Amino acid sequence: MPVSTKNRFLLLYGSQTGQAKAISEEIVEKAEKFNLTADLHCLSQTEKKFNIEREHCIVIVTSTTGDGEPPDTAQKFVRRLKKKTLPSNHLENLNYALLGLGDSNYTNFCNNGKTIDRRLEQLGAKRFYESGWADDAVGLEIAAEPWMESLFPAIQKFLSVNIHTTSCDSIDTSCRTNQSGSNENGHNKKEDLQENRLESKTIPGLHSDESSPALTHLNEIIKPVSPTDSCCDKTTEVTSPKLNSLTNVNNLSSSLLSKSDSDTGTDINIESNAHINRTDNRTLITKSKLNLNQQNEIQTLDKGECQPSLTTSLPPLSESSVSVPVLSAAYLKLEYLNNETVNLTEIPLQNGCPMPSASSEITMARVTSSSVLTKEEAVKKTLCLKLNTQKKMMEYLPGDSISVVVENDVNEVEALLKRLSVLKCADTTCSLTVIEGTKKKNPSVPSHIPPMCTLRHIFTTCVDIREPPKKALFRALVEYTSDQGQKRRIQELCSKQGAADYTQFVRQPSLSLMDILNAFPSCIPPVERLLEHLPRLQPRPYSVCSSPLVNPGIIEIVFNVINIPVGEGRSYHRNGVCTGMLDKITQNVQIKGAFQEDRVDDLSNTLEKLAINDKIQVPIFTRTNQHFHMSDDLSIPIIMVGPGTGVAPFVGFLRHRQALRKDMSDPELYGNTWLFYGCRHEKSDYIYRKELEDFQSTGILSRLCVCFSRDNQLQKSPQYVQDNIRNNSTELSILIMEKNATVFVCGDAKNMAKDVNEAFVSVIQSYKGCTAEEAKIELMKMRLHKKYLEDVWT
Repeated sequence: MPVSTKNRFLLLYGSQTGQAKAISEEIVEKAEKFNLTADLHCLSQTEKKFNIEREHCIVIVTSTTGDGEPPDTAQKFVRRLKKKTLPSNHLENLNYALLGLGDSNYTNFCNNGKTIDRRLEQLGAKRFYESGWADDAVGLEIAAEPWMESLFPAIQKFLSVNIHTTSCDSIDTSCRTNQSGSNENGHNKKEDLQENRLESKTIPGLHSDESSPALTHLNEIIKPVSPTDSCCDKTTEVTSPKLNSLTNVNNLSSSLLSKSDSDTGTDINIESNAHINRTDNRTLITKSKLNLNQQNEIQTLDKGECQPSLTTSLPPLSESSVSVPVLSAAYLKLEYLNNETVNLTEIPLQNGCPMPSASSEITMARVTSSSVLTKEEAVKKTLCLKLNTQKKMMEYLPGDSISVVVENDVNEVEALLKRLSVLKCADTTCSLTVIEGTKKKNPSVPSHIPPMCTLRHIFTTCVDIREPPKKALFRALVEYTSDQGQKRRIQELCSKQGAADYTQFVRQPSLSLMDILNAFPSCIPPVERLLEHLPRLQPRPYSVCSSPLVNPGIIEIVFNVINIPVGEGRSYHRNGVCTGMLDKITQNVQIKGAFQEDRVDDLSNTLEKLAINDKIQVPIFTRTNQHFHMSDDLSIPIIMVGPGTGVAPFVGFLRHRQALRKDMSDPELYGNTWLFYGCRHEKSDYIYRKELEDFQSTGILSRLCVCFSRDNQLQKSPQYVQDNIRNNSTELSILIMEKNATVFVCGDAKNMAKDVNEAFVSVIQSYKGCTAEEAKIELMKMRLHKKYLEDVWT
């Protein structure tokens, strides 16, 4: 018997890192404005909290993880849905809408959502609203926001909910025109395309909860700030901060973190970079001054050269009314407990909250060595860490990944706490509780934050301060920004009309919370409001390049130390969160010149270093959904493609195969083993060179094909791994099509993996004499049969 409570719909989410859950919670909050009740549950609660066979109307938001797999929380639900014994009318009473989250850089984009969508239809369920597919490669909000905007009217129509105050056709257009009176959609064609994709309806007559500043619409209409009549005929001197490559978190001075002085030259008072509006052929520039304790540089902007930026908007956006998201209800209360003490060492990592994709408990692994595999002149610094799991034997196979539980940089945390004016109480015991009477639906303290600890502990170990702030956080920042020009710009960045600016100036340069606060110095948000929006600090996965048969108890990982320079809105230099942490904690024990031919061993010095620093430990755990494995049957040929640090799992493969080969009854049956490797420069970037060449000389590696993208460019030698694949097309096609070889690809998803995929399409096409489309189908069959496997990342 279906559940048929009027106005109610079941809302289910499957989330790996919290994205799907966050979107679902947003749907819950907005549903009330449409007189709808969302009954929210995680897909893991199937048959405990809900049963879809008894439901009439459901909405599903789910992500995809691994190689097109369901997130851990959705596996049980998907498994039950896929039962072959279910009849075709099993869900004939069910009506649904589905939003899938994915990343188009990966081959199986939104595969889990599409699998659920397809299976629901096979079982007789019917869509009452078209399924949506949000792409994290360009920004989930690009598809998710318009999908959500139209979801509620679709549910209202399906459930026959008649509310005269929430008709989607009732739009307040009185303030949706620019100053000249023309419609706000006077963009060029490219901008129209972007705007049309994000356009949504504004619903008049709906009020926000009383705990938040008053809003009159689901998306509040914000009018443009009125410019003055004065203008700049030719050029105007603008005082702006000078940020150079030497700026970093260590010299974010107190003057940067304090409120700046301002020169009031017009009606708009901007305290950071110049806020520029252009009316007709005139340019209006508000002078500004931000004291960074550095020499200010005078810039001149010609009216024909003005460009939009993080802090600057131009017409038509700057002259248009914008609609911003409804302000979410405040729900966290922060209290300092001056007379309480807390032992932070006794608090489990992230409050003991289960780690995503974890297949084991967290193990504190001791760093036994840290080797720099590249030379000093290399563009990237590559580190190899050996981790001793000590008495806890972690089960893994070559090709598996482990996750490292990370911490934020201490200097970055210090600067942020200072910017928020809470540094003095950063180490005071505090507690987080839910505000009594909050209007937020189902409020709770985030499970990864201890209810009692310190602010420094929270910002160091629990929350992500690097991820570009979401629009909901920008919306909250509006309420705590005193300067009207800065407030207007923040409103634009979280509005539908400013979606392109948000993508270009926040998401693409990957700005952090600190970058945003530095850009808008009059914005001083309370810490608890930030904690309501900051996502959980996620562990980072790394491919294992060791074999349990060769060195039991030792796990080896290799990675590039990510270097992120100042620029494009980034106000300080930084390293990758995890790679920077691992580099920093092992600085004193790093062995330079490792695996290079000119290495000079100083064993006694190395052992002395390790003896002094033998307490360097890293929290790690093994991961679920591990499919990047070679067969134990060594007669099956394998083809490995791994440029740069993508070679890591293949070093593990070769070590493992060397150990297994010793036990082969007939070594002559050992299958062909190919490796395609590439890097920038042979002399500075060729990692594991000696070991790979040794594998080739002993027959463990049948063919080693290397290329160097920045060397010998004039000699037309192969630059990239895909070039070498095409050059060896004949032999590779025989291995794949006649000898059942398995292809493994590891490394960059954005470019390399796609280029390699195309190269193998051409290999198959050449062998079969077929079209490119037919070759792609053949390669897809290989993927389905696990004969073409990828371990790629963005």
